[in-house]
Amino acid sequence: MNRPSRTLWLIALIVGLGAGALFVQRRLADRPPLTHLSAADLETLLEGMPESRRAFFSTPEGRRQLADQIRQALAMAQEARRLGLLGRTEVAAQLEIQKISILASAYRDRHPDLEVSDEEIERFFRTNPMALDHVLAANPQLSRGALNEQVRRQYGELALLAERARKEGLDRDPRIALQLRIFPEFILQSYLLRELQQRTSVSDEEIRRYYEEHKNEFEQVRARHILFSTRPIARDGNPPPEKEAVRRKAQEVLRRARAGEDFAALAREFSDDPGSKNNGGDLDFFGRGRMVREFEEAAFALQPGQISDLVETSYGFHIIKVEARRIAPLDEETRLQIEQTLRQKKIQERITQILKRYPITVEGADGTSSNS
Repeated sequence: MNRPSRTLWLIALIVGLGAGALFVQRRLADRPPLTHLSAADLETLLEGMPESRRAFFSTPEGRRQLADQIRQALAMAQEARRLGLLGRTEVAAQLEIQKISILASAYRDRHPDLEVSDEEIERFFRTNPMALDHVLAANPQLSRGALNEQVRRQYGELALLAERARKEGLDRDPRIALQLRIFPEFILQSYLLRELQQRTSVSDEEIRRYYEEHKNEFEQVRARHILFSTRPIARDGNPPPEKEAVRRKAQEVLRRARAGEDFAALAREFSDDPGSKNNGGDLDFFGRGRMVREFEEAAFALQPGQISDLVETSYGFHIIKVEARRIAPLDEETRLQIEQTLRQKKIQERITQILKRYPITVEGADGTSSNS
């Protein structure tokens, strides 16, 4: 049986919990904002993490990153409240489902061998006959058939286990109580980020001005290459080619290319790159950030007509010939790239303002506190 924590994706469906959502809205609206986490709180959060994540976040750098992430989430959650996002039924419903999921997961951790019977699930829906009707009413694009038995059962199991967790007092356990207190702030942060994405616009004039002032960022080269692979030829467990033998072969082809033989013909004969081999190694125009670092650095260091030395990457050895250089035109692809860059810059500036507006303290990072 799936653990309740794996059913968090139900959040995306349960967006119309009626009076329950209104209760969540009022309860969270009345709660004072979380502005301080102690070193003990940070340790409690670390203890509740999976081992793979805890190993990193227990390091000095990891603790600093965790403190900064929490600080940003708490500040942005306050801004989300100020903008009224907590008043949205969808947000409140997601917060309630998250709470149910946390409690259900905690109960499952205490009772790992527990099985929830079909009879218990059916009893839940007899007691709460409107549960799935709320889902359908809030999601008119869904049919009743779309809410299959698996979804129905998982939702019923979550609710049942969360109720049992409350009866056992798990919501008062320090680790669970802290999760119930801090995790909603991350949901509010995610909604605020979505809101900022929707509200942040970039004008045509801003795009044009950025392009004119940063043309060097849009430099492109057109290159051909010949790849001599040092990877296994097939995914059948065969060992990779002997590296020095591959290097010697590449050096001989490089000698022939520099002696004036047709580069495209050499690529068609020798290259191990199936994507460009039949095109004579032609990679067309590409900008920075499109190729692996070693390949990019070598290509952009060449002038048209020049041939590189052997360039080693994780793929093998390359011979690169640059045929042209240019500044990318302000076409749709370039416009989209600039628009994304400027939008992210504006959003980051907004986040910086939010961090200054809401002072947050997180203690325990390197034995000190992390303040906004």
